[in-house]
Amino acid sequence: MKAKKHFGQHFLTSNETAQTIVKGLGDISQQDVLEIGPGTGIITQFMLTTAKRFRAVEIDPEAATYLEKHFDKIELIKADFLKVNLRDYYTNQFSLIGNFPYNISSQIVFKIIENSELIERWVGMFQLEMGIRLVSQPKDKKDYGILSVLIPFYYKVEQVMKLPPEAFNPPPKVNSIVVKAERVNHDFKVDPAFIKRVVKMAFGQRRKTLSNSLAPIIPKAIFNTHQFSTLRPENLTHLQFEELCVFIQENVSN
Repeated sequence: MKAKKHFGQHFLTSNETAQTIVKGLGDISQQDVLEIGPGTGIITQFMLTTAKRFRAVEIDPEAATYLEKHFDKIELIKADFLKVNLRDYYTNQFSLIGNFPYNISSQIVFKIIENSELIERWVGMFQLEMGIRLVSQPKDKKDYGILSVLIPFYYKVEQVMKLPPEAFNPPPKVNSIVVKAERVNHDFKVDPAFIKRVVKMAFGQRRKTLSNSLAPIIPKAIFNTHQFSTLRPENLTHLQFEELCVFIQENVSN
């Protein structure tokens, strides 16, 4: 089966690498697992024999036909993952895995966050630059961004392995990285949606100080009394962003 550029397909070629990715989920013998974009099934083959119940979501009709031909009784959701209502398929917690299409990988992560109550663990393949953002800290100013701040509220993310273009067919023009994530239980002090809004606004003008970038939601005259007012977004940890959001809500009437 030939990879399709418009689906962002780059098929993994090594069974050994696929096994390493699967092991990133840990013991899934009592866990339901969903795979995003199984393609030719190099990861799928190991999931079918280890997961309590396995499903895969595949947008490519040709890939779906290929998978049904090569794997007996595979449960396929023939759809765009970004448009799937996961609650139509899951009422209990499950794990997620996939060689994520690089052109929509950030959207996939945002959807994972939105469904974090259901998604307990996940392992994903990303473009190296994107994957590094997920594990970046404030000291990594160039790579630290919106997802770097939001992810730690929901998951502890760790690097599993890096892969060169030659590990795929066809080879992408970038290096790749596999990360694994385990859910954390954070007791939010403010609405998570508000944190997301503030973080996005701050990084939307990341070269400006926070007092300037956040002026639309908190007047400078008020914000200038706060210790973070002269800092830029890449200087704050996720918990400091939450602290800032508490300050904004306490000092600005809605």
